[in-house]
Amino acid sequence: MRKFCAHRGLSALMPENTLPAFAAALALGADEIEFDIRLTKDGGLVVSHDGNLERISDGTGNLSDYTLKELQELNVGGERGWQVSFCTAEEVFALLAGKITFNMHLKEHGEDGYLIRELARLTDRYNAHGSVYFAGSPAVLGWMERVAPRIPRVAIQLRRDEMHILDMAREFHCAGVQFWLDMFDRTLIDTMHDEGRFCNLFYADDAEGYRKYFDMGMDTILTNRMDLAAHYRKHTER
Repeated sequence: MRKFCAHRGLSALMPENTLPAFAAALALGADEIEFDIRLTKDGGLVVSHDGNLERISDGTGNLSDYTLKELQELNVGGERGWQVSFCTAEEVFALLAGKITFNMHLKEHGEDGYLIRELARLTDRYNAHGSVYFAGSPAVLGWMERVAPRIPRVAIQLRRDEMHILDMAREFHCAGVQFWLDMFDRTLIDTMHDEGRFCNLFYADDAEGYRKYFDMGMDTILTNRMDLAAHYRKHTER
């Protein structure tokens, strides 16, 4: 089945990585939501792509210098005229676990894998095994395999990574991979499929892109425009 993953929720139209953006993606028929998780000063798990606060909120400085309570007093919706706060990983689980698959992008692991361990506990608590996977580059994939081996792993090759994505997938026994737009070809997709891995793409935001990359063999496309993806699906899968 060809799937759509709402990148940071309905992020082109709503404040990204917020509960309303995730709920809207679900309502539009997204198969998955992608979101990023970071650690606060006091060990809270907050949903945020950026480690710096300026672009995404009315705060300043580094997210990791704030407590969870301090972060939740900030507004992350001002650019769109919204008043909405940062959400926690647990709030996402409480609202949506079991209703949609979570593609969780981890850019850090915390001391002794703390962040990963906490997400594994949430997965257990909300009985979400089978609808959760972790995505990351080599710096965190090893920790994922070590402290949460039951959670499927997805390899992401960042531009600065020297290890090729196929080598990552093999070394860290990944269930899938997530490609950047210009870092794959049809042969690589076929190799991943031959070895039993699914393939995600970051990203496409229009019908032409959806058609092109699904035809190349992508299993899941990340999109910022789940509204357009829903329209595409309605008119191509009936």
